[in-house]
Amino acid sequence: MQARGSGSEGRLGDWFFALTPLHAMVLNRILLGGVLFLHAASRLPEFDVVYGGESGAWLAPYREFVDIALAPQLALPLLPAVSALAGLAPPVRDLLVQGLYAALLMTSLAFLLGYRTRPTGCAAVVLHLFFLCVHPFADWSWAQMIVPFALCVVLSRSGDAVSIDAWRRRRRGEPALPRMVPAWPMRLLQVHVAAMYFHAGFARIDDPAWLNGEVLFEALSHAVFARFALDWYAWKAVLVPFAYVAFVLEPVAAFALWVPRLRTACALALLAMHATLELLTNVGWWNFVMAGGVACFLPTAWLARLLPR
Repeated sequence: MQARGSGSEGRLGDWFFALTPLHAMVLNRILLGGVLFLHAASRLPEFDVVYGGESGAWLAPYREFVDIALAPQLALPLLPAVSALAGLAPPVRDLLVQGLYAALLMTSLAFLLGYRTRPTGCAAVVLHLFFLCVHPFADWSWAQMIVPFALCVVLSRSGDAVSIDAWRRRRRGEPALPRMVPAWPMRLLQVHVAAMYFHAGFARIDDPAWLNGEVLFEALSHAVFARFALDWYAWKAVLVPFAYVAFVLEPVAAFALWVPRLRTACALALLAMHATLELLTNVGWWNFVMAGGVACFLPTAWLARLLPR
C-alpha cells in the first residue's frame, strides 16, 4: 500500500477532502434553489411571450442565431433538443414546453426544500439550462453563472439537514446524519468564487469608466440597470470613491479570501458590496448567487446561527 502523501501535497489533500460542517452548503441549497424557483415563478405571467406560442424564440432565424453565436456558452447537448421541439407543430410543442416548465418549478422547489436533493437538484439545473437555450437573451448573465454554483451544491450532502429528507428521517425514528461532511464540493465552490472575482477584477483593470471612477454613476443613471429613476448627477463626485472600492475589492478578494486573518473581513466587505448593488441596481439574481458563494468563507458558527437547529 502506498504511503499517504506528505508535505504540501498532504496538506492540500487534507484541505480538499477533510470533513467540514455542512452549514455553508445547506445555506447555498436554500439560496440557489430559491433563486431557481422564484425566477421560474416570476416568468409565469409572461410565459407565453418568452417561451410559449407567442415567443420568437422558436422561429428558425432565431434558432440559427442561437446555435451559431451562443453554442460555446450553453449546454451543447440541449441545443438539439430545443431545435427538435422547434420543428414540432405549435400545439404539441407548447404542451411539451409547458410540461417541462412545470417540472422546472417542481424540481427547483424540491431542491430548495431538500427533498431528494441530488436528483431534484440535477433535474432543476438541466431544465434551467434547457430554457436558457430556448431564449438566452431573456435572462441576465447570472442565468449561466448559477449553473456551476448549483452543481457544486448538488454534489454535496446539502440535503442532510434543514430539509424534508431530514424531517422524514426523524419521523421514521432514524438517527440524524453527521453534520461533518466531505469538504471537496464546498472547496470547488470556493475556488470558483475566487476565480470569478479574479476574472471580473482584472478584466476591468484598463476600463476607462472604472479608472475614472465613473462606472457607479453610469450604472445608477442607466435606463436598464438603475433600480430608481433618480438624478444622480449631484452625487457624482460622492460616488467616485465607492466605485474605486469595488474596483480594488474584487481582484484583491481573489487572494484575500484565502488568507485566514483577512478572510472574514473580506467576505463581509463583499457581502456589503452585493447588498448595496442589489439595493441600487437591477442585474437579475447575480448578487444573490454571489452572496451564497461568499458565505462559504464566513465562520461556521455564524452560518449555524442562520439555520434552524
